[in-house]
Amino acid sequence: MKKRFLVIAGLVVIILGFQVKNIVFIDYTVEGVSMNPTFQEGNKLLINKFAHHFKTVSRFDIVLFKGPEKSVYIKRVIGLPGETVKYEDDQLYIDGRPVKEPYLDDLKSVTAGDLTGDFTLKEITGEEKVPENQYFVLGDNRIHSNDSRHFGFVSEDDIVGIVTERIDKK
Repeated sequence: MKKRFLVIAGLVVIILGFQVKNIVFIDYTVEGVSMNPTFQEGNKLLINKFAHHFKTVSRFDIVLFKGPEKSVYIKRVIGLPGETVKYEDDQLYIDGRPVKEPYLDDLKSVTAGDLTGDFTLKEITGEEKVPENQYFVLGDNRIHSNDSRHFGFVSEDDIVGIVTERIDKK
């Protein structure tokens, strides 16, 4: 009797574990090349659907969000609410201070010329600063990315989740 109870209890725990995983996390398969070299097309990612509700979205978080025409995008957060964003000579400036982007080092070593063209937030969005509850996002493969330079800011409400980890071993 006790052994049977333990087996049933174990099965219940396993089933509940899968259900919690499905409520909190979603699997996402990368499409396109906009996040190369960080993620390649076909990579499988685990997205935490609740992380951005319990913690502030941080610079360089990679987020999954609903973009223009209900498309789903995955991009890196560059500008946070209240900040100015500028690129000059392939250098990111936030509020006038240079910020390193180490995740671009591999791409810079194989790309001739600048990865990110020069711009200011005002030039491409008409805004001096990232508005409240909005984010400025870019793909890591800047030359081949449809991102905030093209469609503007991403609303907090449109963020589906934050990438937790890559779950394939490609």
